[in-house]
Amino acid sequence: MKFNRAVLIVLLMLNLICTVCGQKLDRNKNYYLAAIGFWNVENLYDTLNDKWKNDEEFTPAGTNAWTGARYKTKIDHLADVIQQMATDITPDGPAIMGLCEIENKSVVKDLVSSPRLKKRNYQIVHIEGPDARGVDPSFIYNPAYYKVIKAVAYKVNLVTDSGHKTRDILVVSGLFAGEPMSVLVNHWPSRRGGELLSRPNRNAAASLARHIADSITGANPKAKVIIMGDLNDDPVNESVKKNIRTYSDIHLAHDDQYYNPMENLYQEGIGTLAWQDSWNLFDQIMLNSTCIPGKFDTWQYYKVRVFNKPFLKSDFGNFKGYPFRTYSGGSYTGGYSDHFPVFVLMAKENTGSK
Repeated sequence: MKFNRAVLIVLLMLNLICTVCGQKLDRNKNYYLAAIGFWNVENLYDTLNDKWKNDEEFTPAGTNAWTGARYKTKIDHLADVIQQMATDITPDGPAIMGLCEIENKSVVKDLVSSPRLKKRNYQIVHIEGPDARGVDPSFIYNPAYYKVIKAVAYKVNLVTDSGHKTRDILVVSGLFAGEPMSVLVNHWPSRRGGELLSRPNRNAAASLARHIADSITGANPKAKVIIMGDLNDDPVNESVKKNIRTYSDIHLAHDDQYYNPMENLYQEGIGTLAWQDSWNLFDQIMLNSTCIPGKFDTWQYYKVRVFNKPFLKSDFGNFKGYPFRTYSGGSYTGGYSDHFPVFVLMAKENTGSK
C-alpha cells in the first residue's frame, strides 16, 4: 500500500511533540505515523421525527427546539474538531475513528461530506441497533489506510433490566495498511440507577467485548484488536480491569491482556468528561498484545492523547473548564460535545522497502 508522503515523519520532529504515556522511537530512524480515534459526539440527531425511535426532543417542535440551523452548527463543530485532531502529527488526521451517540448513517454522511472533511474521503460503517433513543456506534475510515472486510453488530443484554434495549457493539474487521486489524466500537450501558446497581450491565458488555476479541485472535493470532468506546466506566473499574483484563505498564506486557494507556492518564487526573467537579475518563482505547511495541516492523502503539484544546472547554459559569456541550441545563449553548475526543498514535518504521 502506498502512503501519502506527508505521513512519513522525521523523528527529529517527533521529539518536539509533547505527549504522555508514550514510547520512545529511535531518533536515527524514520517512521510512518497514523492516528486512531474515538469520540462520543453527544446526540448527533437529524431534525426529522423517526417513528421507530424516541427522538422527539430532537425535532424543531421538541423540547430541545432542534432546528436545521442548530443541526448545521453541530455538524460544522464536529467536523472542525475531527479536522484538527492529530494534524500536528499527520496531516491526514485520524485514519480511522469510532463515534457514538449517532442517530443514523445519514448524519454521519453529512459529517464526513462537510467542507472541512470532504477531501479526506472518509467512508462509513453504521448498523442500526435496538437502542430506544436510536443512538448507535459508528465507524469512519480513510480508505487510503483501511480496507473493510467485514462489519457486524453484537447485541448487549442488560442484566438488571432485560426489557430495556441498549447499544450494540459494532465490530469492524479489515486491513490497516495491509495488516489485519479489528476495531470494536462500544457504548456501554449507562450508570442509570447508580454506579453500583448498574455495574452488572457494564460487566456484561465488557465480557461480551472480550469474548468477541478472543474469537478474532483465536481465528488469527496475528490480528491487531482495538477495543474503544464510551464505557461509562473509568479505566480502574471492574468492567475494564477484570472483564476486559487490562494492564497499564507497557513494559509488563501480557499476551492475554489488553494494554490500556488511558489508565495512566486517569491516575494523573486527566479526564474526558466532568460531573460535579469530578473528572471521569469513560472514553478509552485499549490494544491487544500485537499492537504493543517490539521492533516497530509492524504498526505498533506509540502515544495516547485526550484532545482537550481550550476551544472545546466551556469558559463560563459553573461548568467552566468542562467540555463545551451542545445543551446545558436544558438550554442550548451551541457547543461541541459533553465528552472530549481521544486518539492513539500508531507507528511503523520506514525501512525504505515498498
